[in-house]
Amino acid sequence: MVLGAATAMAQNVELTGFIGRQMNGGLDLSTALFRRIDVQNGTNYGLAAGYLRGDYFGLEFMWAYNKADTLAQPAGGGSSVRVFTLDTNQYIGNVLVHFARREKSVRPFLMLGMGATNLHPARQGVSSSSTRLVGDLGGGVKYNFSRRLGLRLQAKWSPAYLATTRAGYWCDPVWGGCWVVGDNHYLNEFDVTAGVTLRF
Repeated sequence: MVLGAATAMAQNVELTGFIGRQMNGGLDLSTALFRRIDVQNGTNYGLAAGYLRGDYFGLEFMWAYNKADTLAQPAGGGSSVRVFTLDTNQYIGNVLVHFARREKSVRPFLMLGMGATNLHPARQGVSSSSTRLVGDLGGGVKYNFSRRLGLRLQAKWSPAYLATTRAGYWCDPVWGGCWVVGDNHYLNEFDVTAGVTLRF
């Protein structure tokens, strides 16, 4: 009975290695040198380790890595210049909702998660990095070749919070009173990946 229970529990664990393409966004600046910075698109890869709770729900931890050049637009105009290469490591906890039982060959799913993104500008003389809050929203499909081996295709959007700047004042016309409102800035990342899944 103990061996049977251990085997049943083990079949709930999924490990996925994936690789794909990541499309990155940019950020408007108000500095003396540059007016905008854009992170270029690049290859991303990573690992996901998940635990299936019944047929339809799952929890997982996902790590994803992306390395991309970063271009800045000069404030006075002209061509963009490469300022550094940005190393990005995402660490996200996801909740997965499947739309088919685990025995089915094709299992569409949605995922929602939250975690942290570490941003490191890989440039000589720059040793600092920054860790920011990140969320993700995505979905895809799992195709099971057998009880142990499968293919996972997914797409996800993961905006990383960078900073809040003062955008101005807002006054309530009904109740009165005015207060400062902020403008939140995010680094938007969208990726499409394919991976091999092992279930234990």
